[in-house]
Amino acid sequence: MVIPAHGPGPFFAEAVASALAEEPAEVIVVEDGTEGVDEAALGDARLLRVPHVRRSRARNAGVEAAATPFVAFLDEDDLCLPGRLARQRDVLAGGGELCFGRVRVTAEDGTPDSEWNELLDARFARIAPEGASFESILAVPAPIYTSATMVLRDAFLATGGFDPAFDANEDLDLYLRLSRRSPLRPCPGEPVSVYRLHDANTPSDALYESAVRLADKHLPDATGRARGLLLERRADALWGLGRFDAARRTAFRALFESPSLVAYPRFARRLAALALPTRVLEARR
Repeated sequence: MVIPAHGPGPFFAEAVASALAEEPAEVIVVEDGTEGVDEAALGDARLLRVPHVRRSRARNAGVEAAATPFVAFLDEDDLCLPGRLARQRDVLAGGGELCFGRVRVTAEDGTPDSEWNELLDARFARIAPEGASFESILAVPAPIYTSATMVLRDAFLATGGFDPAFDANEDLDLYLRLSRRSPLRPCPGEPVSVYRLHDANTPSDALYESAVRLADKHLPDATGRARGLLLERRADALWGLGRFDAARRTAFRALFESPSLVAYPRFARRLAALALPTRVLEARR
């Protein structure tokens, strides 16, 4: 299991303990450019220190250092839940290259966030048992969280791992690339990890900027409805950034290429709002 750490944060020791409790073959903590890891909190985990390379390269370094055929990920502010690794290995033993389970979303103090959990449970229920395809990952959108994934190490390395060009959405980029090889397999049953909401989560503008780059990266090879969904995602990100003229052009392009998108509620709302003059949208922002 690979745990990238920069700092590390206040939840680090708890994250490592939850990983070690699963008794995997190895836990690799990749410290990204700092020397703040309390080695007393590591237990039997292995510490790998790298220059500050950001989380994509840090995770990649952890996978490269791993000696196991299966690699799971856990962020330093999240938690493994009991039985996670065995359940996910069982799923991958039946085929596929990446397995993802449900997460339990909580506040910093561990209080469950019922609204988020209900939303993600509904999205998870819409994933076909045979797995999430390139198109369905974009359509649901699929509730795949890095801290709830396990991947075949060879497949991860063959696809190039996490793209260091992304500071956010690097996980979604990886999932889309892996889904072109085989569907991503859901792990049935209870959540496999805890995902913690707190002030240090990735800010919205960074997510929007990376969503634009993600769409631009995958659009050249996308066809049919998947292409329309990427354009919809691009338009929504441009809207979030306040780039309304560009959002309008992208939305109309998406509508032209994939008219069925009008049945997609978020797209329909954006399309209606973008009919307003740009100056009105800017004043309301």
